[in-house]
Amino acid sequence: MTDPLQRLVELEMPYGKYKGTPIADLPGNYLNWFAREASRRASWGGYWR
Repeated sequence: MTDPLQRLVELEMPYGKYKGTPIADLPGNYLNWFAREASRRASWGGYWR
């Protein structure tokens, strides 16, 4: 199992304005939005597991 902090460094935003940007480097307000959306959409839920 991968360390959750390591995953934040390795995962990249899959789409949109910040596509290709590591999740850890996203602006706070955008990260908050993404977290809310990911919890609503089953297809994105894997990003937070």
